[in-house]
Amino acid sequence: MAKYTAFVALLLCLLLVAATEMQVAEGKYCWKKSHKWHGPCHYSYKCSHHCKHWFGAEYGICKKYQWGHKHHHWAKYACYCYSPCH
Repeated sequence: MAKYTAFVALLLCLLLVAATEMQVAEGKYCWKKSHKWHGPCHYSYKCSHHCKHWFGAEYGICKKYQWGHKHHHWAKYACYCYSPCH
């Protein structure tokens, strides 16, 4: 009886670990800056609609990025599209 209980406990632990690993893998999103977005991004809901329409992405967000040289930093907002990683 003890061998059977140990086997069932081990089997349940393996299933639990496998289910946790699958959820982690499915929950990751990759982002990419939209190259079709023109101008600054002020409203994330517009960016999200843009990403869904043009790229089939899950959603989009306006995020700040910086470019320029060390002495000149200009902060701008761009539209970034998020989709599940493949």
